Amino acid sequence: MMQRYGSLRQLFSGARETVARKSGIGKKGLRAGLGVAALAAMVGLSGCYWGYGSYYYYYPGNGGYSAIWVANGTNVVEFSPSQQVNGVSDPVPRRTISSSVFGAPQGVVFDYYGDLWVIDGGTMASGGKVAPALYEFTASQLSNLGSNAAPTPAVTISSASFVFPQQATFDNNGNLWVTDNGANAVFVLSAKQLSTSGATTVPVATITSTPAFNGPLGITFDNRGNLWIANNASTTIFGFSAGSLPVVTPSSTAAMTVAALTPTTTLSDNGAGSIQAPWALAVDSYGNLWSSNANAPNTVVEFAKAQLVTGSPTPTITLASATVSNNATLVAPNGLAFDNYGDLAVMSSGAPFGMAGYGPSQLRSQPTSPVTPAVFFVGSSTTLNAPAGDTFGPTY
Repeated sequence: MMQRYGSLRQLFSGARETVARKSGIGKKGLRAGLGVAALAAMVGLSGCYWGYGSYYYYYPGNGGYSAIWVANGTNVVEFSPSQQVNGVSDPVPRRTISSSVFGAPQGVVFDYYGDLWVIDGGTMASGGKVAPALYEFTASQLSNLGSNAAPTPAVTISSASFVFPQQATFDNNGNLWVTDNGANAVFVLSAKQLSTSGATTVPVATITSTPAFNGPLGITFDNRGNLWIANNASTTIFGFSAGSLPVVTPSSTAAMTVAALTPTTTLSDNGAGSIQAPWALAVDSYGNLWSSNANAPNTVVEFAKAQLVTGSPTPTITLASATVSNNATLVAPNGLAFDNYGDLAVMSSGAPFGMAGYGPSQLRSQPTSPVTPAVFFVGSSTTLNAPAGDTFGPTY
């Protein structure tokens, strides 16, 4: 069975390692060994369950990230591979980050070194007092969550530019690209800017669009370096060719002027609900683009690589909500992520706040009826409580 990768962020290639070492920003170099050791030590494997008997083995060069980490409304939780077994369950998270700095965690993403970045929208927009920020928790802190579930972030990035940041992805140079739903912009923080906390940070690049972004959320690069952005407040997904994007070096610190970009590709709703309040995006190893529709019809859709041209394509695959133990499996679906084995985890932001997990064999062709997930977590106040973004990562 061919492996799928959720995005370039999950494919930690030797080429990327070389770039990171050459950039001169290797302040985390000593932590890389810890991340590799943690990966090599993992023994659980979601793919052997979701993939219906197709077994794979971890080795450090392949990543092997199969724990699910979830931005969970007020905290961040982790479900280990051994908890991801066929059927229905309400597992207590293996790890929980309950940092006192959190306002409203919206997205999570791992960097090359196995450190976790939390994109926090804050509570300023709702009259609260927690400013939006980006928080880094190191591999060492993650491995120690059993003893300290409320660590102080190793790095805190705040910015006057932030209004309500929600999703993010890394490029191959270690720069972080962040969608801000409130600012209708994408902010780029260079690898050097991410290395230390600061009073306020001015992003190296602020990206706007013509036509304008409309509530940008989902963000991902494809394997050609093109950038894809989901406009949650409208029925469109914008694609920007690699050549149209600003060039950000890992050592950049000075803000550059970036003119509004014109999308190279615009995907629009086909009139039958193919794109409705798109939330998360992911590109699989075949170059197909996946999107979650947070509004009715509450689906997850795949657009084949050949369909990624301006127009209103009909999805090649549509995953509709099924019913498991009287619970809808897809309710306002938002976060979605692939692991290295082709398993897809989709979070529901509406009750029952569940997680639907689909195996690779369930994602090969257009189903004739709603697909029952291979794995389904039923949320509760102690497990999943208004989950947002998710990602696969190491378990420590």
